[in-house]
Amino acid sequence: MVEASETGGLPDPPGMVRLPSVVDFPIGYQIGVTRYADIILREAFPGRFADLVHVLSNYRISLDELLRGGGGRAEMTVRFDAMLHERGWGKRNIRISKHIDERLIHATEGHEIDMFGSGDETDEYPGIAVEMEWNNKDPFFDRDLNNFMALHREGALAVGVIVTRGSELQANIGSVIKTSQASKNFKYGQSSTHWNKLIPRINLGGGGECPLLIIGIGPDRIDDFEFVLEAKRGGYSLHP
Repeated sequence: MVEASETGGLPDPPGMVRLPSVVDFPIGYQIGVTRYADIILREAFPGRFADLVHVLSNYRISLDELLRGGGGRAEMTVRFDAMLHERGWGKRNIRISKHIDERLIHATEGHEIDMFGSGDETDEYPGIAVEMEWNNKDPFFDRDLNNFMALHREGALAVGVIVTRGSELQANIGSVIKTSQASKNFKYGQSSTHWNKLIPRINLGGGGECPLLIIGIGPDRIDDFEFVLEAKRGGYSLHP
């Protein structure tokens, strides 16, 4: 994370993740932004900002889900998307075509966005895209960032949002939760999607000029997390 004092007074070095200016986010999350994404979201898209804050405020993960949770469509991911869907968000495939003198030159369709919020009632674009990467392989971050970059460049996307495991959560569960009682494999490995795998990608230019809001889920959002901490202190593992 970059603060202004670390960059010679520059408030927002291009592409670098910094602390948010907006303080309205609920507790229990690690928040990072690029290119004033938090201000753009709150000021230019107040309805969508309110949707996101509402969902984050009411979102929790049970210990049982944490133990069972697996890939990108784990229970906690499905529930998060459903909470946004209830507020008018939905999946979206955006097709972009280019013409010269009304003749089609090129057409392409980006990766399907898990949750897309239209700009307003009269104009869908630019909108807000949200992807939750709970426990996929970390190259999924590259896919999301490339998609955000391309859609922002074409004017379809104002802000891209990625939700993932925060660094503190990962530090506590990475060496504690195993895939099963008999397995030696840990469920939340270092090569999976979490905060510390995402931030370096963005700081090296991932996402291009698209303003990004990064949300890391913290331990305070996990019910009965004290059992995880107890297992870590005791040197034993947890499993489904």
